[in-house]
Amino acid sequence: MVYILMAMGVLTAIGVAIPCHLYTQWYHIPAFLGMCVGFFIIWAALYLLFALILGAICNIKKVEYDPDPVFQWIATETMKYILFFTNTSVKVEGIEKIPKDEKCLVVSNHLSNYDPISIMTHIPLKPLIFISKPENFNLPVAGGIVRKAGFMAIDRDQVKNAIVTINKAADKIKNGQTSVFIFPEGTRNRTEEKLLEFKNGAFKIATKAKCPLVVLAVKNTNLVKKRTPWRHTTVSLKVVDVIPAERVAKMKTAELSDEVREKILEAL
Repeated sequence: MVYILMAMGVLTAIGVAIPCHLYTQWYHIPAFLGMCVGFFIIWAALYLLFALILGAICNIKKVEYDPDPVFQWIATETMKYILFFTNTSVKVEGIEKIPKDEKCLVVSNHLSNYDPISIMTHIPLKPLIFISKPENFNLPVAGGIVRKAGFMAIDRDQVKNAIVTINKAADKIKNGQTSVFIFPEGTRNRTEEKLLEFKNGAFKIATKAKCPLVVLAVKNTNLVKKRTPWRHTTVSLKVVDVIPAERVAKMKTAELSDEVREKILEAL
């Protein structure tokens, strides 16, 4: 989306430059380049306005949707837009380990709101939906868009509701509908410890779906907010391991939880 907006900025500048004859002298070049930047900013602002309106419309009905490919694309492109304007790049290691023809459960440590943004834009599992806390679905831009993209809310304080979400997520993987992401820590880690305790229930999705489990280690997302926009941040995503479906099916959730936690700790 950022490149599309850049192209639109350049084309708009060309459209203005030609009738104004800004191409006739070399000293008009800075003015033309300035127009390119200016029109890019205008188009970027218009896209943000579009996303705000779209998110508000989609959030009128507080319901769950199946993953919509159009809104999956919009969600991904909007997240790339956020990374660009926060001066953030993402480096991925071990991406070749991810299964190409199977739906998976994906888990990682949780440092900041930039974790799902980095993962959604750089982990090649499509579609990919996130399980997140209910309040995230009320955010002005993101809420409605991710709702239509198929993301699911989980209320960990309401055990019955959480179980319903876990079962639905497992069914979506089992039916080949989508891959699913969940943070087993349950919340962002704001402590000095590398990892919070894991919620074993997150791994029930994998054991019920009998699917591969992709284990990620995330670094530096907690630095983005502190550095934006003046300092560049490189976020690191490492595919630590992929536990095959056959092995997942034979393990208990507590065993999976302990093994995955050790793998992420070692990678961090």
